[in-house]
This record gives sequence, C-alpha cells and structure tokens, in this order.
Amino acid sequence: MEIARAHYLGRLRRFLDAPVITAVVGLRRVGKSVLLRQFAASLRDERQVVYVDMESLEFDQVRSARDLKDLVDAATRRDEPRVVIVDEVQQISDWERAVASLNSQEQTQVVISGSNAQMLSAEFATRIAGRYVTLQVFPLTLAEFEELYRLRTGAAPPDGTELLRRYLRLGGLPGLLHTDLSDLVVEQMLTDIVNTIFIRDVVRRHRIRDVALFEAITRFAVDSVGSPVSAKRIADFMKSQRRSTSVDTVLNYLAHLGDAFLLNAVQRLDLRGRKLLQVNHKYYLGDVGLRNGIVGYRERDIGGVLENLVYLELKRRGYRVTVGVAGSREVDFVAESSAGRRYVQVAYLLESRATIERELSAFAAAADAYPRILLTLDPYQPADFAGVSHRSLAVFLRGGPLVG
Repeated sequence: MEIARAHYLGRLRRFLDAPVITAVVGLRRVGKSVLLRQFAASLRDERQVVYVDMESLEFDQVRSARDLKDLVDAATRRDEPRVVIVDEVQQISDWERAVASLNSQEQTQVVISGSNAQMLSAEFATRIAGRYVTLQVFPLTLAEFEELYRLRTGAAPPDGTELLRRYLRLGGLPGLLHTDLSDLVVEQMLTDIVNTIFIRDVVRRHRIRDVALFEAITRFAVDSVGSPVSAKRIADFMKSQRRSTSVDTVLNYLAHLGDAFLLNAVQRLDLRGRKLLQVNHKYYLGDVGLRNGIVGYRERDIGGVLENLVYLELKRRGYRVTVGVAGSREVDFVAESSAGRRYVQVAYLLESRATIERELSAFAAAADAYPRILLTLDPYQPADFAGVSHRSLAVFLRGGPLVG
C-alpha cells in the first residue's frame, strides 16, 4: 500500500541526466526508501539499475567502497546507461570514494540517500564539492495523507475537519498509516521513531555522554515550537532545574538535532534593516507528529502546530523561509523564491474583532508591497481584508496556491 509521490519522482527525473550526484535526504521514516524503490522501478525498462538497500541483509556483504564498486560493475555493463541507487549510504565505509568513482564514469548516474545532513555535507565538501544536488523529502502533505488513508482502509476518509485533526495528531510519516491508528499504537511508534533518531543519528554519532541532559534540552526546544528561543534561555532554564550546562553545549545539541532533520532553526529577518538576526531563532519540527512522541499532544498548542505545518509546506514548495520582525511586530513567515516575496501569517480561528486586528497588525512590519496572506482554519472565509488575502489553511495544506 504505497502512493506515488509525484513531486519528488518528477524532480529525480529532472536530475537524472545532469552530471551530478543526487543526494536524497530527510527525516527517518519520511519515505525516502519507498521513493527510491519506486524511482528504481520506473527506470528498469529504459536503463540498467542497481538498487542497494543498506538496511537489508541482502546487501550485508557491502561494507566498503570497494565492495560497492565491485557489486555495481558485476551487475551492469559500463558501456550502457546505468543508474546506481544506494539507500542509507552512510553505512558503507568510505562510501564517498565509491560514489565519486562511479560518478566520474560516463553514462553512470548516482543517487544516494542519508538521514543526516551534516554527514552528507561534510563528506561531499571534501570529495565531491560542486558535483551534487540535494533533494529533501518532507512528510506527507494533507492531500497525500488523505490518499494513503483511503488506500489503507479501502474506505472514504473522514470529513475535512476530522481528517485534519488526525493529521495534526499523527503527522505525516507514512508508516503510521499502516497501523490500526489506535492511540496506543501510534504513540508507541512515534516514541520509538524519536528514540531511533536520538540514538542512531545523534547520541552515537556525536558521542553524547549526558543523554538525559540532551533529552531535556530537546524537550524544551520542542515545547517552544513557534516561539523565539535562545541558547542562553535554555541554559538558564536547565540551571534552574539544577542541571548545569553551557550555552555552547546547548548550541551544539540543537545543531545535532538539525542535522538529523528533527528540528529546523528559522532565523529572524529584520524587515527594517534587511539583515538576519543571529539570536532568538524559532524552531520547527521535521514532522508535527513527533512532537507527540516527545512532549505529548495538547490542544492548547494548536497555534504552534499549525505554524509548523505551514513552515514545512513552504519549504516543500521551495521557499526560503525566515521570520519577519520590526520592533515589537512579527510576521510568522517571510517566504521568498524567484517569484518574489510573500508575507504569511498563520492563525487558528478569527474568533473576534480583536483577534483579526492582532493578526492583521503584524503585516504593518512590512513596508513594501509584496503579497500578504493570512491563513486560518475558519470554516467560512470572509472577504479579503484591506491589502491582505484571507485563505483557507486546510486548502493550502492540500496543495492550494499561496497567491493568486
């Protein structure tokens, strides 16, 4: 029971004949392996394909760069087009040597995947600088969540409101939709995924000794999703809890979580001085469901969770995202692309005139004429406000346009 994620398959196709290595990256369990298997299957009628899954015992003999190179050469002809796809490539010793060697051969395209941004960038920087592109895979969109839900159950998904409620609680990691969706099973799976990321991608890799401190800092950052956070504030809080740590340690731990795609640091942009601020970043999770595996689900936190979903969707669409600030005013997101800039404000419901005025006042921080968009879950979208487009957040999460 799989769905074809056309957005990513199309991008992999576009990279196929470019003289570069394609690195597919993203959070664990986000669907990279399924995507690569689908991509491999789509190519088999037109060129030679070698697909190596380092999570499978079938490829247990592939331990080194030489092993990988020998496997590829034994399975294919070098004088015919071939595509080499290696899933979880970091499990191969000196993998970057094999990748560089294969990439240098004519008619050979290489696609790899990994679950740690720092590992890929560090190794590529030394051996393959300028000869690779990255494709980040994000959690399921709301439309993909609905499609997989329908495929899994064989029945129509719940109505829009109930579907969105489940999406907020489960998040967009595809594997969860292959369970019975009971709270007990879902919560256990989310906790297990978080523990896997902690242990495999952070604690072991970075040799963290005080695991309890690392987990406490993670909980603090996750509990602050959508709010400005500074390393000093976290260090001070830890001290108040009788857990001594330094600002540098906090910064390192947050960076490690970013490398594992669990947390995304979003810088604040001074809209008056047009410069990026170096403190009080905001942090958003790589998947909203993982929040429930770390701090649990709380209805009162829905504002931050909705912001998180909008952030992920903006990034999936290729926007560069910052938080806009001017004095005491703040725009949730400044989304920039080759098409220009968009100012995006996210709200749960516009329950009163005071709420509307508060949300609209944020746009006063922007002095230019770029589009302003207010995304809410109001069941009925009232007319646009003066200079501000009011759009359905649910429609946007289903793939609806941001502007136009």
